[in-house]
Amino acid sequence: MSIALGAPGWTDLTSHDVDAAREFYTGLFGWRWVQRCEYSIAFRDDTPVAGLLKPDSDHIPSAWTLYLECESTRRATERIRALGGKVLVPPTETPGREMFLIAEDPGGAVVGLWEAPENAVFGWARAGALCWAEVLTRDASAVDSFYAELLGYRQEQIGEPGGEFDFTVWHVGDRPMLGRFESSRSLPADVPSHWQLYFQVNPDHDADAAVAKAQSLGGEVLREPTDSPYGRIAVVRDVVGADFAVIDTDRRTPE
Repeated sequence: MSIALGAPGWTDLTSHDVDAAREFYTGLFGWRWVQRCEYSIAFRDDTPVAGLLKPDSDHIPSAWTLYLECESTRRATERIRALGGKVLVPPTETPGREMFLIAEDPGGAVVGLWEAPENAVFGWARAGALCWAEVLTRDASAVDSFYAELLGYRQEQIGEPGGEFDFTVWHVGDRPMLGRFESSRSLPADVPSHWQLYFQVNPDHDADAAVAKAQSLGGEVLREPTDSPYGRIAVVRDVVGADFAVIDTDRRTPE
């Protein structure tokens, strides 16, 4: 398996207007698209970085989904249920022979599991591609336990558990790969727990330029660019209503 167990293995966007979504992300990240049946695959520098599809129902919102690499989606199904999660879409094979499922964790956030063939390639942590993801949840303890048991993460606590800043970093091997933020104080009551995905800006764009570009393409800024020890970050809503973050990891403030 070329993608490490527990690492992001894929991401895709469900959109009710796939043409508008393609145009937006091509303009923002320079993605090139290849159509496979009713599924579009985005490439950056000849490496696949994301997918795009139209949902089956009008009731499914436009949103990004993160898929985490697992050994077996079929075996994971019962494990998810035993750990307090729900299976929303059972194990399904893609035309590319990957297997995936979609689940809901105990905190209510939707996440996918991905079972890729050994030669699978996913563009991760590069310009114009996904480089970080964290789950915003109101049930930190249950969510930490769920993912640690399911995918074997080593979890590092940042800040005081139950305090104003309660964050855990999840490691795959020695590499920090994902995070969990206890968001009871910050999420509005009508916003469910969810995964927030971060995309690395292009080398010729810092976070501010990426935000300006997103606005020129019809996007909306939800959080203005802010410096952090991890990079300069902004949160954007695209033209189809899906939220995501952009980050310039070259611009970090001291911790």
